[in-house]
Amino acid sequence: MPASEIILAFILNLAGGIVSGMLIFLLGLRWKWISSHFSREMMAFRHVFGARAVESGAVIVTLDVYQDLRLLQHTVQDGLGVNPPQVPGPGGRRFFKVFPDGHLTAFPGAFQDLLGYCSARAASYLADSLGSVQGISVRVAPDTGVASTWDFTSINVGSSASNVKTNDVKYFPENLWLRDDIGQFTFKDDRIIAMDSRSDKGIVLKLPNPYSPGYAVLVCAGLGEWGTSGAAWYLSKHWRRFSSRFGDHAFLVAVSVTPGSDESARAILWLGEKTRYWRVRSWVRAHTFGGAGTPGL
Repeated sequence: MPASEIILAFILNLAGGIVSGMLIFLLGLRWKWISSHFSREMMAFRHVFGARAVESGAVIVTLDVYQDLRLLQHTVQDGLGVNPPQVPGPGGRRFFKVFPDGHLTAFPGAFQDLLGYCSARAASYLADSLGSVQGISVRVAPDTGVASTWDFTSINVGSSASNVKTNDVKYFPENLWLRDDIGQFTFKDDRIIAMDSRSDKGIVLKLPNPYSPGYAVLVCAGLGEWGTSGAAWYLSKHWRRFSSRFGDHAFLVAVSVTPGSDESARAILWLGEKTRYWRVRSWVRAHTFGGAGTPGL
């Protein structure tokens, strides 16, 4: 082989080695970013909470806060239909606390917003679960504080009677299932789910965000306080498998919850378009285990 060809081959091999080394070096530098954005967990997060939630790195949990009616002016209370008006003072003290030794304290009411314990539990479950995903932070906001803002993925805790954003979501045209959640869950196919003496009920509803494509809106609402927090617990534990079952499609999952135990939440109804993977999985299981049907979560 002529010397010129040997030199050319050497130069080409050297250049190829240098380029390959640089690519490997750059890949190593970006491997953490690549693995975090294309891991199985991140793909599941993207399906359920939206691709733009991954880009923004944030999910907003909105909580249903309340004001004490007695701190409003009589004219305002009258406009709300409150009659007779509630007033601070000895006759209006409805907030109290009994201590273990038997004594109690009483006060007229909160001077700002009031938050239910079930909503606090719900926020804690969601923050712990979603906050563990690399690159994702969970922020909590009062529903009234972000009522007119939609450029994010939100998980709205509370029913349409208590959370203003849940009330908006209920009337979205994209909501194909839930007609109402006051007193009982009424569905657009006339199905009804109600509380009973042994269980509260809750729903997890996910829809595409109609105002900001790429984001999602979710609702955790309940009949009874444990229905709300149980629904949030169920979402916090099973969102990865929601991705397997529904992909990035809208869905509604109803749960039954034993009062006093959010961890008792179990699914009783599934609504939404299933992924091809889940349909094949269900078919295989049904035929493998003698017609066992579609597995739950």
